Amino acid sequence: MVWSAPRGVAAPAPDDQQLRERRAVGNRLRALRRQRGLSQERLGELARMDRRTVGRLEHGTVAATIDQLTAVADALDTELRRLFDG
Repeated sequence: MVWSAPRGVAAPAPDDQQLRERRAVGNRLRALRRQRGLSQERLGELARMDRRTVGRLEHGTVAATIDQLTAVADALDTELRRLFDG
């Protein structure tokens, strides 16, 4: 289960390390998407998520869930670990 802040309470801000890791995963996701010649919109269709969500994942502005990352890896026909270690 993913932790979420109670209604009306802001979630804690990610620290610098978390932001770097999100951006690193996002950069690898973007590179794999481009290698396969896919737009964000097409990847979103294949992964069953909105194009804006794909963009947010690529930019590291949201914390991805394991379900989202698994869907993206499947849509890119790659192993999930490639999003983490290139």
